[in-house]
Amino acid sequence: MEELEGKTLELLVRSGTYVSGEDVARALGVSRATVSKVVRSLMRRGFPIEVRPGMGYRVLDPDDLSLAPQVVQYIDTGIRFSVHYVEFCSSTQDLADALAREGSPEGTVVLAEAMERGRGRMGRRWVAGRGGLWVTVVLRPRLTGVTHILSLAVGVAVARAIEEVTGVGAGVKWPNDVLVGERKVAGVLIEGRAEADRLQYVLVGVGVNVNNELPEELSSTATTIARVVGRPVPRLPLLASTLRHLDQLYGALSRGEVGYVLDVWRTLSVTLGREVRALTPDGEVVGVAEDVAEDGALLIRTPSGVVRRVYVGDVEHLRPT
Repeated sequence: MEELEGKTLELLVRSGTYVSGEDVARALGVSRATVSKVVRSLMRRGFPIEVRPGMGYRVLDPDDLSLAPQVVQYIDTGIRFSVHYVEFCSSTQDLADALAREGSPEGTVVLAEAMERGRGRMGRRWVAGRGGLWVTVVLRPRLTGVTHILSLAVGVAVARAIEEVTGVGAGVKWPNDVLVGERKVAGVLIEGRAEADRLQYVLVGVGVNVNNELPEELSSTATTIARVVGRPVPRLPLLASTLRHLDQLYGALSRGEVGYVLDVWRTLSVTLGREVRALTPDGEVVGVAEDVAEDGALLIRTPSGVVRRVYVGDVEHLRPT
C-alpha cells in the first residue's frame, strides 16, 4: 500500500491538475476501488487532495498550512481536532490560552506561519520564523497530575511523526526536546490553568524546525528537518502525523496507562544511560541518568551512589553517544 500511495501521489503532483480515477487506475494497473482507497489513505496522512465528481483528484500544496483546517477533518483520531490558522501572531500559546478561556473545546489547534514572541521552557525566547511548524493544542484532561508525563508523551509524538514522514530517526531528550543526532529539531512547552485543585485546560505547545532558517548562534546545537534530509519537507503531513500520535498517547494517559507511555518514551530516549548535568532550581545534579519515575521525574545516580529525582531543569548530555 505504501508503494502504491507513493506512486499515486507522484502521478497527481506531476499532473498539476485534476486526474480522473479511471486514468489513475489505468496508469497504475489497479482498480478504481483501490485508487479510492489509496486516496483516502493519503488524505488521512495529511496530504490535501481535492475530490471533484466528474473531474477526479487534484493534490494541493502539502506545505500550505492554510489548508490545515480541511486536512485535519480526515485524520483518524479520537479527539476531534479543529484548526485555528493565522499567518502571524505573538505566540500560539497566548492565542490558544485566550480561546481556551472562552470555552474552546479540547482539540482546538492554533497554527501559525510565524510568531513574534515565541517562547520555550523557562521563559526562553523561541525563534519562530516562516517555514517551521508552530502549533498549540488545547487539551482538557480529566486526570490531575499528568502534565509531567504529558510533556514526555508529546515529545514521543513529535519524534514518531518525524520518522514516519521523513524516515529519519529522532530521539527524545528529557524532559521534552526532540533531537536528530545531537542537535535539537523540536521542543515542547506545556502550560495550563487550574482553579483550586481542578485542572481547567492544558496548552500543548510544539515547535518544530522544518524548513525555516535558524540564527547562526543556534547552528551548533539545533538544526532543521530540511537540512537533515536535504530537501524541503511538507508540513501538513507532519502536522497530521503529530496530531495522530498525540491522540494515541494522550488516550493512553487518559485511560491511566502511564506505564505504557513511559515505556515508549524509554525506547526513544537519548538521555537514559548517559552522564548528564541537570541544572535545577535547587542546584546542579551530575551523574548517570538511570530512568524516569512514574511521575515523570528523571532519576540520576550521582557518583556517591545516591539517586536524585529531578522534576524541573535543563539537562546537558556530558558525553556524546
